[in-house]
Order: sequence, then structure tokens, then C-alpha cells
Amino acid sequence: MEPRTFDTPEGLELALRVPAGKIRIRGEETSETRLDIHGERDEDDFLIALDELGGRGRRLRVEYRKRGMVFGWGGGDVYVDVTVPIGTNVDVETGSADLEITGAIGSLDLKSGSGDCRFGSVDGDVTVKTASGDVEGGTVTGRLAATTASGDARVRSVAGEVVGHSASGDFVVGAAGCARVTTVSGNVGIGAVWTGQTNVRSVSGDVEIGVPRGTRVYLDLASTSGATISDLDMSSDADNGDAHLELHVSTVSGDIRVVRAAADA
Repeated sequence: MEPRTFDTPEGLELALRVPAGKIRIRGEETSETRLDIHGERDEDDFLIALDELGGRGRRLRVEYRKRGMVFGWGGGDVYVDVTVPIGTNVDVETGSADLEITGAIGSLDLKSGSGDCRFGSVDGDVTVKTASGDVEGGTVTGRLAATTASGDARVRSVAGEVVGHSASGDFVVGAAGCARVTTVSGNVGIGAVWTGQTNVRSVSGDVEIGVPRGTRVYLDLASTSGATISDLDMSSDADNGDAHLELHVSTVSGDIRVVRAAADA
């Protein structure tokens, strides 16, 4: 398929429906959107449409439209490369395609079966649902909501709330505003959390949470057969009402550890 260029000076919403292969998205200082697709068997296999959003920019839809092929791709992989304006809202649905995003985008909504996802900077919210695919991210200025079965989720920093659900995948965030995370056997690691209430529950996974110096914290830690360790200095006059931060962590057999956050977290 020949590369295509679209004028998108007032912003863009990008919606991709690709069953398998590789998706690369680059956020750049540009008023155009450039689309390049390789590996398709027939150009008519794809629906490509640019819709007006009534003064809110445009929406570019790229969709493989042969029915019954989304999770049973019968030919070669498809490679989709898109260059978009910085701040683009991205919506991707795939069976097994890997997604790589570089540069800055406005938001990310991903539904994936087994494809992996990597992203850099998101100036908004990130919502990810994946079965066995791994998620690796940079910075999120909004909220992160990630649900995985066996895939791992690792994100460097989230300014807002982190909501995570995993069966056997690990869930690791370098820094978060607050968090609500539940796993079965997956481990949970939060490098630093500052304020509000954080709740973590796991059956057999280990949990480690970092608390910055100077933060008054209320600890509610419980494990049936695992170890519970806190590296924080304890004070009997610190109660729930005085705390900047509440940590509620429970496991059945997993270990729990609360540590001092790294200085640069």
C-alpha cells in the first residue's frame, strides 16, 4: 500500500484495529499524519477513513475488515507505521500485534491478546487490557488502569492514580500518586507513593512499596504466612488522622516490605 498523508492541524484521534504484526506510532511536532502499511495481501482488506470531529480535530480510523480473522490471522504479519501530532489520542485493538509508541501522545487505550506494548510519554490517561502481552511504559501524567492475565506491567511514573489487576503477571510502577492493585501470584512493586490511600492485595505474590522521607504514613499490613517488614521509623503518636499516606497491604503467603523510597523517585 502506498504511504498516505493527512492534514490534521487541529489535533487527532487515532483508532487502529490490526490483528497481528507490528504497530509503530511516533508523536512529533507536525500538523500532518503519515500512514504507511506493509505486508497486507490486498489494499481493500483495510478500511481507512478520516472523520471530522466538529471543531475537535479529526479521527483517523485504520481497520482490517475481513471478518473472522482478528484472532486467526491466516497470512503474513502487517506492519503499520504512523507519525502523528504530539498530543494525539491513541486507541488500539489487536490480537497479537506488538505496539511501540515513541514521542509524546495525549492518551492511550489498548486492548490486546498477546501483543506487547511499549510507550514513552503520555500526557493524559492510559488504559490497558491484555491477556499475555507485557506492558512497558515511561511517564503518565494522568491515571493508569492496567488489567493483565499473565503479562507483566512496568511503568516508570504515574502522576495520578494507578489501578491494576493481574493474575500471574508482575505489576511494577516506579512512582505513583496513589494505587489500588490486586494480583493472584504476581509480585507488586511501587517505588514511591506520596499521599492518599494505597491498597494492595495479593494471594502468593510479594509486595514492596517505597515511602519518601518526611511522609507520615499509617500502615495496615497483614500476611497469613508471609513475612511483614517495615524499614520505616515507627512512632506511637502517629495515627490515621495525622497521616499523609495510608498503606493497606494484605497477602496470604506473599511477603510484604515497606522501604524508604530512593531519593530520585
